[in-house]
Amino acid sequence: MKMRLFIGLSASVLLIAGCASQRPPMPPPPPPEEPLELVGEEEVIIIETGGEEEIVDVEETPAVELIDLSWEEIKDLGTDYKVVKGDTLSGIAGRHNVGTGLLERLNGLKNPDMIRIGQTLTVIEGPFRVVVDKSDMKLSLYLGDTFIRSYPVTLGAKNSTPEGEFTVLRKLKNPPWTDPYNRTIIRADNPEYPLGTRWIEFIPPPGAYGIHGTSKEAEIGTEASFGCVRILHPQEEEVFDFLILGSQIVITP
Repeated sequence: MKMRLFIGLSASVLLIAGCASQRPPMPPPPPPEEPLELVGEEEVIIIETGGEEEIVDVEETPAVELIDLSWEEIKDLGTDYKVVKGDTLSGIAGRHNVGTGLLERLNGLKNPDMIRIGQTLTVIEGPFRVVVDKSDMKLSLYLGDTFIRSYPVTLGAKNSTPEGEFTVLRKLKNPPWTDPYNRTIIRADNPEYPLGTRWIEFIPPPGAYGIHGTSKEAEIGTEASFGCVRILHPQEEEVFDFLILGSQIVITP
């Protein structure tokens, strides 16, 4: 009996060993995947196709050049308004959130006090807003998301023009200017007057900052101001006419 049991166990062991010896050899493990290598700084997109990954080169999309609108194109953004009794040009402009000067320009008015009942004017519903791009050294005007036109500017020396979101606090014509170094007051009739003809303030005194004109054409596109945004005269008068108190000014790096 013991001999039969030993023979049976021996046969079982041989059978198991035989099964193991007949298994096909295991395939070698796959080599580790090579990491994707980017040549230079070219951007790639990896598209999953269910099999191997496909790498597609992506060319940078060129920036769209914004074209300044002509005054005729700007006028096309407006609608007709018929003057009624009691109207003033400043009142009409105020109700439509634009500067009085803009209505003068759009309608070719020489005297803003000489509008008449029944006269049809072109008006635009504002407000307009300003974006100053410090990297491009430009001030751009927008109506909502519609680009209107841009102006090259002078910015603050040593990157002193502030960045952030502001609003127009004051609009002044030919205000006296105080030299920040010697506190000398310079008025608009002085040949050394530096503000052009318009001042658009977005940070109040002391240490006020604003958008204003300049006659120093050679400094446009450079950092040369005390921190204000300078526009070559008389372009500052256009910007002044578009904006109202409360208009948004955004200054980006």
